Amino acid sequence: MNDRLIFLYGLIFIAALLLVETVLRILMRRLSSRKEVANRLEAVKQRVDGPDAFQELLKRRGLGEGTDLSSFSAIHRKFIGQTGLEISNVRQISYLILFALFGLFASGLFLGLSGIPQVIFSLVFAVALGVLILWVKRASRIRLFTRQLPEAIDVIVRSLNAGHPLNAAIALVSREMPDPIGSEFGILHDQMTYGADLELGMMALYDRVGAPEIQLLTVTVSVQRGTGGNLSEILENLSSMIRARLMIKRKILAISAEGRITAWIMLGFPFGLYYMIRALVPEYFDPVWESGYGTLVVTGCLIMIFFGMIIIRRLVNFDF
Repeated sequence: MNDRLIFLYGLIFIAALLLVETVLRILMRRLSSRKEVANRLEAVKQRVDGPDAFQELLKRRGLGEGTDLSSFSAIHRKFIGQTGLEISNVRQISYLILFALFGLFASGLFLGLSGIPQVIFSLVFAVALGVLILWVKRASRIRLFTRQLPEAIDVIVRSLNAGHPLNAAIALVSREMPDPIGSEFGILHDQMTYGADLELGMMALYDRVGAPEIQLLTVTVSVQRGTGGNLSEILENLSSMIRARLMIKRKILAISAEGRITAWIMLGFPFGLYYMIRALVPEYFDPVWESGYGTLVVTGCLIMIFFGMIIIRRLVNFDF
């Protein structure tokens, strides 16, 4: 009996040791991957010299051909570029096909669709889900960039007070700060190094990121270059103003938290109620489906839920 207990304890110890090792491997792999992309531009510069470094980084994000908004493809490239993702056209098509297959399966299983309506629903579902994922990723990147921007401006201010030119201060930000602001300011520095104007570089930076605070920085630098003044003091005031905006935004999010959680509860409640009744009384909704109007009823309910979420979102989302 004691031998069996010792053997069992030995197996438990080995299993725990393997589990800890696996967790540590996963954590170390994630840390190493984060370190590799801490500044993507610097990683590209280790393999590519000169102005081709930031051009390659832009091409990876689909921005190498410019961001002229004269066509749908240019708008699509700009939107993908603002997410910071490096997705090729082949991968985008593969993801859309995967989402469409999932929508095809879900519409047949949950909505009872078939034929042409099922195909149309799967295509709309694939496009909507792809746009939603990219929108969330873009918004997350813009929020991260906005949180990093005051610190980056402080680095520029300290560099200017130490007697460095503005180009060197921007280069310091690109070297010392992680992505996304490190690589973006690195691209701005390289563009200025190889002949681009600062204002045009700032406008291109806004096109690549999409954060409205960059427009404030662009206007600040443009006005200072046109009228003169202490640039470091102006940038220091701008940094304080951006921090105040972020603080006000966090307060607004805290005040509107109840409304936002109510919106999510109202969104999930109909689905939870449906599956709860379905589990308790499986034949409860059979008359609805047998009447032939079940698909129209479900579609109408989903549309009303969607517009209700939009209305609640507008009520709790404040612009300032």
